[in-house]
Amino acid sequence: MYLARRVIENELHYVLCESLVKEGCLSNRDLLDLGARPDQYINYGGGTSFSLSEELLDRLENMGVTASYEEIERLFLPFLDPYIKVKIERFQDRAGHRNWQPMSGRDRDRVRDQVHVFDRRRIFYLRFGQIDMRRLNNSYTLYRQLLDKSRDEIEQLIIAQEQDLSPAEYKRYIFAIFDLQRFFNKSYARTMPQALDSEAMDEYFLQELCRLDQDQGFWQGFARTDRLPPYLIRYMVMFFDYDFPGSQSWNDFARLFDEAHRQRRQKPTTMTLDSASSVFGLTRKELAGLTRREITALYRKLAHTLHPDKGGDHDRFIELTAAYNELLRGRR
Repeated sequence: MYLARRVIENELHYVLCESLVKEGCLSNRDLLDLGARPDQYINYGGGTSFSLSEELLDRLENMGVTASYEEIERLFLPFLDPYIKVKIERFQDRAGHRNWQPMSGRDRDRVRDQVHVFDRRRIFYLRFGQIDMRRLNNSYTLYRQLLDKSRDEIEQLIIAQEQDLSPAEYKRYIFAIFDLQRFFNKSYARTMPQALDSEAMDEYFLQELCRLDQDQGFWQGFARTDRLPPYLIRYMVMFFDYDFPGSQSWNDFARLFDEAHRQRRQKPTTMTLDSASSVFGLTRKELAGLTRREITALYRKLAHTLHPDKGGDHDRFIELTAAYNELLRGRR
């Protein structure tokens, strides 16, 4: 049994669900809509004692649910009174350690055969925060939590863990879980994704998103429509609405570098539009047709060649940065 978040009539609802075998594969069914406040089903008896509503338990029993009281109670712990929650958390952790069992060879084989590689990447990143996936299959124990769960339950479990990500980390996360690094042969692909060709990355991301959308093995047992599942739409938002952490570092470095250069020369670096056209190797008409994003992509590409740390020419890099800033000013 698990707790799913569903948007119903533009309001977030919490729904009790369970995974079950249906027509030979794992599927899921909704049991009870708890509304926007699952805490209404928690009764307090004084001190740190609490219990779940008898009405709730009776309704689940009448539906043939066989989950234990402890399993159902665990789903309501996040909605406890904060004072009581803090008091009992350490005891919950102890119970988890007592129930830990080493991974059997059978479970290891099941993880290898049944847990989709996309799920492994997500769990791996959420646990270690690493873009580099070369150690992905060194942690089979980490993926045991995904066994015997339907696609819907796995997605809800991962959504809960994704709540710990900061918005600044979203695009880095997407880059890792879709394994976009494998499309780039740059030595810094695993450490500086913000320095890669952004347009090419966009295309690879959409390619992999569509591939996953059409992966029947991934969606086995999940009710599909002809529209993109909300579970994938959220990744489109993370990718296109956010940027890599430190993505402005090239611009910031260039600005500081330019300021230091001007201080030494005691005069500002100026740049006309004609000069900017010459630096970028495009005509004024071609430059006029570029968006801010396209200009930034072109600047980054040239900066990799001209940057002094990359063996480029100091003065040409200054000219490139001045031209870039001039073009951006014209599009504000």
